[in-house]
Amino acid sequence: MKMDHHCPWINVCCGHMNHASFTYFLFFAPVGCIHAFYILAMSLYYGFNIRWYIQFGDGTEPRVIFSLYTLIGSMFAIGLAFGIIISVGILLIVQTKAIWRNRTGIEDWIEQKSTYRDRDDDFVYPYDLGVRRNISQVLFTSNGWPKSNGFYWDVKEGCTQFDLTIEQKLQKADKKARSLEYVGIKNYSGSFFPITHGPCVCCCFPWSDEPRVPIAPGDRISVTRWRKRWLYGDKIFSQSKIGDNSVPRARDGYMETRFSHSLK
Repeated sequence: MKMDHHCPWINVCCGHMNHASFTYFLFFAPVGCIHAFYILAMSLYYGFNIRWYIQFGDGTEPRVIFSLYTLIGSMFAIGLAFGIIISVGILLIVQTKAIWRNRTGIEDWIEQKSTYRDRDDDFVYPYDLGVRRNISQVLFTSNGWPKSNGFYWDVKEGCTQFDLTIEQKLQKADKKARSLEYVGIKNYSGSFFPITHGPCVCCCFPWSDEPRVPIAPGDRISVTRWRKRWLYGDKIFSQSKIGDNSVPRARDGYMETRFSHSLK
C-alpha cells in the first residue's frame, strides 16, 4: 500500500503504514551522528593539544589521552558518523520532498512518464492536496497512524480514486505497443558480472537489483528498454516449455545485447 521503496538496511518495504516511522528514523539517525561527531571531534582536538593545555590552560579543560588503538577507533568512528550524516541526510531530504508533495517514488515515476505519453489533456496528480494537508496525511496525526485505510485516499477535487491506476495501465499498454521482439543467438547464464564475456559488458552492467535473465539460442524476448550493452524485457516461454495446460508466460529482467538479435 502506497509503497515507496524497499529498504535493504532495515529489510522491509517503506510505504503507507511505516512511512512516518521511517521518516523519523531518517531524522534522528543524522541527529545522533551529529552529536557523536561533535563529541569525537572535540575529543581529538583536546587530545592533540593536550601539551598546550597542560602548559597554558587554566586546568578546567578535559584531559584526553589517546592510545594508538583508541586514536584509530575514534578516527574510524568520525568517518562513519560523517558518512551517515551525509548519506542518511540525503535520504531524509528525498523523503521530506515525497511527503511535501504526497507522492511516493513509484508515483513520482508514473507522473513523470505521463508527460511523455501521447494524450489529449494534461495529467493531474490526484493526491496533491496542498503542502499542509499533504504533510498531515503522514506526520503529526492525532493517533500516530497515517490517514486513510490503505484502500481509499483523499484526492484533489475533480479527481477519482483510480486516476493514477488508469494512467499507469495506459503507460504499460503504450510500453507494450512500443516493444520489439528479439531472438537469442548465444548462451548467457544470467550472471550479474559476466566476466567471460569481456570487460566492456562486465564493467558496464546496469546499476539495478532487477534480475538478469539467462537466454539460449532461439529464445524470444520482448524488449522494452535499451542500453548500450544491455536490454531489458520479457523472456517469453512457449507452450512446449511450460506444459500444454498452461498459458505462455514471461520473465522480465536484463540480458546482454550482443547475445540477441532483433526480429524487426
